[in-house]
Amino acid sequence: MYISALCIVKNEAKNLPVWLENMKNAADELVVVDTGSVDDSVRIAQNGGARVISYAWQDDFAAARNFALKQVKGDVVIFLDADEYFPKATLKKLRLIISQLNSKPKVAGLCAPRIDINVENENNQFIDVSVQCRIFRKGCTYQGSIHETLQIPEGMELLQDDRLLFYHTGYSSSLIRGKLERNLKLLIQRQQSADYDMQPIDYRYLMDCYYGLGEHDKALAMSEKCLLFSEQLASMLSYIHKIRIKAAYFLGLSTEQIEEMFKEALQVGNRAYFLQLLGHYLWEQGQRQEALHYVEEGLALTEKITPTSPVYELLPYSLMMKGESLVEKGDFQSGLNVLTKAVQEFPHVPILAKSLQRAKTYCFEQKI
Repeated sequence: MYISALCIVKNEAKNLPVWLENMKNAADELVVVDTGSVDDSVRIAQNGGARVISYAWQDDFAAARNFALKQVKGDVVIFLDADEYFPKATLKKLRLIISQLNSKPKVAGLCAPRIDINVENENNQFIDVSVQCRIFRKGCTYQGSIHETLQIPEGMELLQDDRLLFYHTGYSSSLIRGKLERNLKLLIQRQQSADYDMQPIDYRYLMDCYYGLGEHDKALAMSEKCLLFSEQLASMLSYIHKIRIKAAYFLGLSTEQIEEMFKEALQVGNRAYFLQLLGHYLWEQGQRQEALHYVEEGLALTEKITPTSPVYELLPYSLMMKGESLVEKGDFQSGLNVLTKAVQEFPHVPILAKSLQRAKTYCFEQKI
């Protein structure tokens, strides 16, 4: 099986060395498609052993990806962005995992958790997690000029492999704003085009852009617009309600209004997630006992939490609340055990280590 590593770049001189080092032992060829870099991206890619091909950018992400796919020789493509990489533990078994596709002819590609981290924080602070497909057979294509999606051949499927995960640094604070502004500009151009009818998914993308740019009033308005298309956006309702609630919180809407939004979200969204989110909100409002009740109820509804579970992003903070509460009640050892476990499972969340240290200091002082 011949494996091609593929990447589309524009001014990625900072990230390319990591991508090249990451891919050189995982793939049989390295292909970089450059869309107009004015930095050292092309030279770095060539010196790193990649074959570099130029492409004139057309404000169409799918078109660029489909052009890139036509340039590779491999049976299987590893299509990471320049700001994505596999950790060393995953790299060691990557070729073996890919080779096992030979025995699964109906599997078009492998999905894996993508962990977004902020590399501008000294602890590589965790931002978010999602499931993405970056490894797939040649023959797949992309669709969508802004938020492109992978299209697989009819009769085939994507498989999530729990042995895989990769990191993404492109949502670090100084980088994400430029990407959101770029996407928003393209979306507004589409909205204003006389020959284009806005689709429900477009309102979701507008909501994302406005929320990420801190324009919470517009994000809230777009979330309400999305809810008018609940049937078409059924698979995204939990996410839409999440952004709606968070936008309302940042706008300073009343507790009554926000709690009403939680009620609506609990009716149609992921119950375990919104119970915990409600707990976090009430904790900030000083209603700690009621908050902990909702957090524990939400945790009880989730038997197995993985990086792809909706509640994964809330879990470290839920555990922190639970641990701190136990310590405050005098159950020192149980509280310290919860916080220690949280630190071990979520080393990328620095606030947990601080919480554990505070708890240890408090316990020591109380015992004295």
